[in-house]
Amino acid sequence: MSQVEIKVHGREYRVTCETGQEDRLQKSAAFLNKRVSAMSADLPDISETRLMLLAALTICDELFEARERALDLEDAGVALDADTLGGASRAIEAAAKRVSDITAKLNS
Repeated sequence: MSQVEIKVHGREYRVTCETGQEDRLQKSAAFLNKRVSAMSADLPDISETRLMLLAALTICDELFEARERALDLEDAGVALDADTLGGASRAIEAAAKRVSDITAKLNS
């Protein structure tokens, strides 16, 4: 385990993480700090606790949206089963043969 010093919204925190994850933790803290700073500018009279909560909830919401989009993309790929891929391959091969036949006629 490693200990890392991070800074969020002007406060320093000592956080423990798995060895080798220090860089990732620093990047995560920098991302959170940027988000909290932006929200703080928009909501100057909010308590620090509520500010951190809102930032965390906003980031969670973005994460859930990204996961949903990723699942949608995965589901869209399921439609390309073996028959569909085979049909696409046959269509491409047929088009290539037609182009080849036309080229041969033009050359003769």
